[in-house]
Amino acid sequence: LDKPFIQIGIFSIEQNAENTATAMRRNGMVPTVMKQSSQGKTFWRVIVGPATSRSERAVLLEKIKGVGFEDAYPVTN
Repeated sequence: LDKPFIQIGIFSIEQNAENTATAMRRNGMVPTVMKQSSQGKTFWRVIVGPATSRSERAVLLEKIKGVGFEDAYPVTN
């Protein structure tokens, strides 16, 4: 897959990212919180994956949206 991960959100506050990751864990998913920076600003991305197939990715995306993260979308990493 060219985009095996699903990005749930980008957060400027680390605790908000951690809270989102906790919500994903409670729903049976394995999130990763990635600390990154761009143009001197630090942010935290929450992603789930990698999916191994299009169908697995579709199921993951549906599950994530069902938890309330309607803006989630596939990403490379």
